[in-house]
Amino acid sequence: MKETLFNLIRKHHYNISIYTEEIFERRCQEEIIRSDEEKSSFVYIELDFNTISSILKDEDLILKFWETVFKALSKNNRGSDIIGFLDGTSGIGMLLLDSMLPGWDRIKGRIEQTAREEGYNEFAPVLDNAIKPIVYPACILEK
Repeated sequence: MKETLFNLIRKHHYNISIYTEEIFERRCQEEIIRSDEEKSSFVYIELDFNTISSILKDEDLILKFWETVFKALSKNNRGSDIIGFLDGTSGIGMLLLDSMLPGWDRIKGRIEQTAREEGYNEFAPVLDNAIKPIVYPACILEK
């Protein structure tokens, strides 16, 4: 899947960089330290390849899902968010820096809007059921 996604990004010239597993893990650790020191928060999101594939089932639809995600992220990129492969290349992780759950809600909304524009309404349930955003630190209460 890793090579497929890189080819998709190159093909459409999406302005997205995806860190390798090792670098992404290191950036996650650095962000935990930074958030602790600065008493800030971030949202961590995992998009697991197997979970998404099991929901969508069709290879063309799965590819269209990733194309839609990258298109939405590319045209609404904050620049500070971090995207990388998960351990074992099992999926893609995202760190939404200096953010809380409304940050994920905005990105999710942009992905859903892009999907609707492309005629793919079936992607909203994937985002609802397959992705559980986590706010760090977990003790921060959403206001």
